[in-house]
Amino acid sequence: MSQNSFSTPMQRRTFCLGALAAAATLGCGGGGGGMTAAPPPPPPPSGALQTTDTRSGLLAEPVPTTRDYRNLGNFLLIRDSGGIYAMTAICTHMGCTVGLPAGSQITCPCHGSVYDLGGGNLQGPAVSPLVHLEVTEATPGGLLVVNTLKTVAASVRI
Repeated sequence: MSQNSFSTPMQRRTFCLGALAAAATLGCGGGGGGMTAAPPPPPPPSGALQTTDTRSGLLAEPVPTTRDYRNLGNFLLIRDSGGIYAMTAICTHMGCTVGLPAGSQITCPCHGSVYDLGGGNLQGPAVSPLVHLEVTEATPGGLLVVNTLKTVAASVRI
């Protein structure tokens, strides 16, 4: 009986390499099965953002008082014994959103940076303080407006 080229036994190595190549090709084509990743959330608006607080209303609150505007423009509005100020809620380490103040500290949940209520660094890995933002009144006695594009010194209060 003569053997033709179609009946020649395949070497084990050739078979395994072919099977591996086929499996890799199928694995690459599997993808997400029709699922797509959700688009990232839009960045918070920037510029002059009107809050729902008035200066007189905040000054009537106990010290310290914090208003959470992380969903509006990623900032915190805080009243302390010196007045009212705003600062970003963006950690200076990697840009994560910091948590609300707990006692006298603000902590970043991503890597553990800790800030005091004035935004100063208490514990790294962040090495820069939180950025303070300009706060004005829309009209005298009216709602407070925070300009997320204009920074001010940490000592500025209204």
